Amino acid sequence: MIIAVTGHRPKNFGKGDNSIYDIHHATNVKIGRAMRDFILMRAGYNAETKEFASNEPIRLVSGMALGVDTIWALVALKLRSQFPGKFELECAIPHANHGSNWSEVDKKRYADILEKANHVEHVSKEPFSRYLMQKRNEHMVNMADEVLAVWDGTPSGTGNCVNYAMKKGVPVYQYHPFLFEEIKEPNKIS
Repeated sequence: MIIAVTGHRPKNFGKGDNSIYDIHHATNVKIGRAMRDFILMRAGYNAETKEFASNEPIRLVSGMALGVDTIWALVALKLRSQFPGKFELECAIPHANHGSNWSEVDKKRYADILEKANHVEHVSKEPFSRYLMQKRNEHMVNMADEVLAVWDGTPSGTGNCVNYAMKKGVPVYQYHPFLFEEIKEPNKIS
C-alpha cells in the first residue's frame, strides 16, 4: 500500500504566528499524532496484539515541503524505526533548488530526512516554478493507493491536489488542521 500526504504550509496554520514553523509547536504535535494513528489504522495495526493484519509493507510518500509534508516524513521515519520492515519513506522532491531559502534548522532537518529516506524521487531538475509543485502532487497521487489531506477546504495547492486525486479515483481522507476532529472517511470532503 502507498499513502501520500498533502497539506498546508505552516503559514496557513499560524494565522500570523511564526512560532508555528517550530516542528514542536502544539499544532504540529497534534497533527503528527493524528497522522501516526491514521497510518497505523490503515496498516491494520492491533494495539493489543501488537500485530498487523498483513505483512504488506506500507510506503509513505512526502512532498517534502515545510509543515504537513515534513511532519509526515518524521512520523514515517519514527514508525519505520518502531516497526522495522513494515514502513518505508519516499520523498518526492518538486524542483532542483527545493528548500534552498529555508532557515538553517529546516535545511538541516530536510537533509537529514532525505539521507534517511528509503527512496528519493526528483520529480523535476528544473529550478523553482509554481507549476512544479502541482507536478509533484500529481506524481504522488499517480503512485498512491490513498491520500491523506491535512486541509481546511480552502482553495490552495492542497485543494488542487485533492481535486486531482478525486478526479483520478484515488481515495482521499481529510484531517482538518484547526478542528482536530477525527479523520474523515475517503472522499467525504468538507
